[in-house]
Amino acid sequence: MNKSILNALKSVAVLTLIAVVCVGLLAVCNMFFPKYVPTLDRATAAQINNICETGKSDDEAFDGGYIVMLQESDFDCDIAAFNKAHKSSKATVLAVYGEPKGLNACAYVVETSSTGRDGDIITLTAYVDGAIVGAMVKKQGESYFNKLPDNLFDGVIGNIGDDVGLLDEIGKTGATITLTAIERALNLSGAFAVDYNTAIRAALAKIVTEAGND
Repeated sequence: MNKSILNALKSVAVLTLIAVVCVGLLAVCNMFFPKYVPTLDRATAAQINNICETGKSDDEAFDGGYIVMLQESDFDCDIAAFNKAHKSSKATVLAVYGEPKGLNACAYVVETSSTGRDGDIITLTAYVDGAIVGAMVKKQGESYFNKLPDNLFDGVIGNIGDDVGLLDEIGKTGATITLTAIERALNLSGAFAVDYNTAIRAALAKIVTEAGND
């Protein structure tokens, strides 16, 4: 057999082996580190109640329907299509939660993610009639996260739209990549709120009306 052909076959064999090993490693990683799936559990409800108070305790808010997770059909939305249209934002909308009743009736929270230095950073941003009333990082594994100030989100309260300006507010902190990822997530959240504020609020008002008719 021609030596060049033999070398080519060896290269193909090596590449095939590498591909098989990579697929195997990916399968193992997915087994032990499953893909994040947004869900409304007690911990998430407590976080939402912290950035947008219902006026109830965390348990009461969760058990009493003061915080709900909206389905895309509730407000005529295709989140995947929205994310595709905003692919350049380097962030992703994951879920929408709402407060159909309580202190901030018809308030809602948009859950978003963006990739930081050490993985995905997931944020929750609360809105009342389209304006930010609270925000927090729900999940992160950033080694530089402790370099960010405790009052990180103070400057975004009242913001409407897709330019929260975190980098302008905070400046250099030694965690610029982390801060940039958080800003991207909040900016996309703001764009989503601009597009769907009216529809989300209508969906939450409908939940209240239907509950009153039961």
